[in-house]
Amino acid sequence: MKRLKICAAALLAAGIFSAGAEETTVIGYNVLIGFNRAERIEEAAGWLREQNPDVILFQEIARQNSESFSRQAKLWNHHYGAVAKPWQDYSIGLSSKRPFEMLEIRTDGLHHGYILAKIDGVYYFSIHMSPFRYAVRIVEGGIYAKRIKPLIAAGEKVIMMGDFNNPSPYDAARANANAAALEVRRYERASHIENIRNGFFDFECIERLLRAGLEEVCFFWMKKNHYDPQTGIRIDYALVSRNLEDKVTFAIQDTRQRELFETISDHYPVILKIRDLHAPSNPSGESK
Repeated sequence: MKRLKICAAALLAAGIFSAGAEETTVIGYNVLIGFNRAERIEEAAGWLREQNPDVILFQEIARQNSESFSRQAKLWNHHYGAVAKPWQDYSIGLSSKRPFEMLEIRTDGLHHGYILAKIDGVYYFSIHMSPFRYAVRIVEGGIYAKRIKPLIAAGEKVIMMGDFNNPSPYDAARANANAAALEVRRYERASHIENIRNGFFDFECIERLLRAGLEEVCFFWMKKNHYDPQTGIRIDYALVSRNLEDKVTFAIQDTRQRELFETISDHYPVILKIRDLHAPSNPSGESK
């Protein structure tokens, strides 16, 4: 019994769990044109029910409008949903257990666009950057950053997740040492595709978000906890405002059920967990 108490105390000190703490789970998931063209909706919904997320930020919802998607979201026990481009493929989406305030849906000037919604005082961005050109992603990163900066300056809590179609700058050495990935991108022949710059990956689109006041928390959590998703190059991850960094209890690109995920999509889901997300903030913007 004494040993159990000591272990529990150690876990509390490490932040793995805390007595009475609220924990919010957010998932980011590119679901490959509507759950692999609707062929894997049941498998995806079953996995999502097991995770019991509070909010999901989707990419590639297909052929739904917000009303029909809200009905579909009941498959994973969510009752509220929205899509950016009704009845189209490759739409950004959001679903939630709780009602949300839709603040903005933007598609103009962006390859796919973004959704910005507010849920219980927290700002959620679901995004999907261009898959074809690094220069377009840089512009998109600037648009996102401009939208985020006033929220960060006001001390708001911000979560951005999605398919960035670009490696994280924290993975720069690993990405640019990945000869196979670079070789594929060097020989992308279509005139509208240019995903590398002077022979290497470019990171400015993500750097703009970091300079705006977000942090890419998956890299640090996975490194600290010795978790390697073994995906080659990560292009799906989670960014949070810096007043949430210390509250992150879990942040991974999840490959633990690789065989299942590979039947659902060509992307792996990202899972983010934050403790006391809805605790009040003090005037400096730091959560109490």
